[in-house]
Amino acid sequence: MANYKIKSNLSEKQVELDVSRYFGWITPEGREPFRLLDVDENITGADTLFYEGVFPLYLQFKKSEGLHSINSIPSSNRINKSKLEDIRDFRNNLNLDGDPILYFQLRKMAKNAVDYQHNILMQYANTGFSNAIYVAPLTLDKNEYSRTLFDSVGRYRLEPFYNRNITIRQRGWLSYIGSIPFLREHVSIIPHERVNTNEHYYSFSPNGTDIAWHSDVLINSQPSRLSDFLYNLFIDILSSKIEVLSLEHLSIRLSQTSVFLKTFLEIKNKSPIEIIQKHGNLLREKYDIRQILLFLNNKQIIRQSL
Repeated sequence: MANYKIKSNLSEKQVELDVSRYFGWITPEGREPFRLLDVDENITGADTLFYEGVFPLYLQFKKSEGLHSINSIPSSNRINKSKLEDIRDFRNNLNLDGDPILYFQLRKMAKNAVDYQHNILMQYANTGFSNAIYVAPLTLDKNEYSRTLFDSVGRYRLEPFYNRNITIRQRGWLSYIGSIPFLREHVSIIPHERVNTNEHYYSFSPNGTDIAWHSDVLINSQPSRLSDFLYNLFIDILSSKIEVLSLEHLSIRLSQTSVFLKTFLEIKNKSPIEIIQKHGNLLREKYDIRQILLFLNNKQIIRQSL
């Protein structure tokens, strides 16, 4: 391993499992206009009668790797530098934050896949009725990562959105999004362009800022943590800037995606929630992409916003 590399002892599966479980805790049962559910949870038609809309999130989990900055280990003088050296040079030339620099590479195309995982994920990004993000930890150490999940002050409470920023009134109690340690310890990156190779990298600072696309494009200099993403998503939903579909309309949209159309699955006589769940299962099995559903009760949101 090159002397400028810093290896992580986390795994993608650990990150996926911990974030998915956390979403399962995100709101106390029976006390929401908002509820986030993983596709693996047992959702039935009866469960969804209380809700009038649903917004799907599509998540690809990555583990971060690290690079020492040029300030710590000078750049080499080689003519044919590696792509990781180019990232170090690029971030140094733009004076971008980060020591260490965090990064991850796109995944290779899976066997029997119809496209790169990155391109599949991007199909659901900024559609107006869904969004898609990469989620990666802002630490390289599994012990430090676990502490943010099981922190005795930050984890065991009724309100997972803690401390400040957005207030959502829910039957007499407040939820706060933006400051919870576990959500703040992940970067969120929306895929922005199609690829025809996996030789691309996202790099970012340990603060979740200065997100760059391999070594020639600065995408976003502002904080882009998972907590920031959810905060902005909730704001957009409350202000009606994005569309929230009914279960029936969402199932129709998803049944027309390439994931469904190229599997030739029979979905006649299936309920909307069964179609949505089948879609999520296909994404996970073929592309290791998680479908998370944000269920909403619009009447309750309107009443509690008055």
